[in-house]
Amino acid sequence: MVEENISRRTVLKTTAAGGAAAAAGCLGGDDGREYVRPIDIDLDDVEPENEINMWNWFYDFRDWTVEEFSAEYGIESSSSTGYSSAAEWYSRLEAGNHAIDHVGSTGNYTVRSVENDFFEPLPVDQFEGWEALPDFLQDTMHDYAGKDGEVYAMPQSLLLYPTLTYNEDHFSSPPDSWGVLWDEEYAGDICMWDEAQYPCQIAALYTDQDPFDPDDLDEIQEVLEQQIDLNETLWDEYNHARGLFVNEDVVVGPLLDGQTYLARFEDEAPINYTIPEEGGLYQLDDMAIPTDCPNPRAATLLMDWVTQPDNLKNIFHESGYPPAIDHDDFEELYAEDLEEGTITEEEIEFFRWGELEDRLMFAEPLGDDLLQTYDQIWTEVKN
Repeated sequence: MVEENISRRTVLKTTAAGGAAAAAGCLGGDDGREYVRPIDIDLDDVEPENEINMWNWFYDFRDWTVEEFSAEYGIESSSSTGYSSAAEWYSRLEAGNHAIDHVGSTGNYTVRSVENDFFEPLPVDQFEGWEALPDFLQDTMHDYAGKDGEVYAMPQSLLLYPTLTYNEDHFSSPPDSWGVLWDEEYAGDICMWDEAQYPCQIAALYTDQDPFDPDDLDEIQEVLEQQIDLNETLWDEYNHARGLFVNEDVVVGPLLDGQTYLARFEDEAPINYTIPEEGGLYQLDDMAIPTDCPNPRAATLLMDWVTQPDNLKNIFHESGYPPAIDHDDFEELYAEDLEEGTITEEEIEFFRWGELEDRLMFAEPLGDDLLQTYDQIWTEVKN
């Protein structure tokens, strides 16, 4: 996909073709100072290098961040680079000559990077953004992006992944069970995500199993075989999936909260989401500092700066996804935006989980064996 300079309300989490320096390796700290690990930096007494190179797939937010941060700290040489797959930056970290100061990551790539010492531990106790995180997110980061008591990444945005999305004109109240996807009343009006992990995890939730450690894989395959013919279609691309709902080709199915948001507020379709009583998953995108980054002082200051709530809140304006900030603080955080009309109360309420939070579990990255098993199940179901 070719990057276009368009707003958050048009494309979410899209590919990006690059910024001021599209090729890694064009920047590197060369001010004569020795390398210092971020964990050893005192943010109250540090002078940043004069360069910064940020990689992130939320390209509008990435460019805004680099521009604002560089202006505030007087950094003269800055670069922002995009990518379509995290494998692009991960392969550079593996090679060792990456020249990346700050990178957006997620899921298995974060776990693998921490395990392989590709990320630096962070001085999170000095970060204003860390103090602003709700307790459950601090715990998540320790469990998911932690090692030996240190934290190696900071959360960037929170995602419901997948939601149970539905058309309000066809449902008088939100469907309360994943079982609606097995309801023959909606045959031909249902869609399913064509990525093995998610239909299998939905089926695990539907059959009251742990989606990360199911105990009856045969049952998961059996119920998916019952469900497959009820679908109007399978989807594997986010914008296509949103279009199915907007055009009323389907009225219920799994989606993402960000795409549901676009369907509701940009496309003005009567679309909303819920989390069924059996439970649902939340995921997060995070940010990290690669080991041996060329500008560790600037990178650490950037991590502190960008995760401060007053700065991180802009990810919503630039990407359409909510920041990793306590949802109860949204109204205060966006008070000026509410007054200016750049955000509405309805939009804030849309992303506030409320009582749905009790039904959510963190979508921890799956092991290779379970991923392969889910892939085999889904392949056989489709065949």
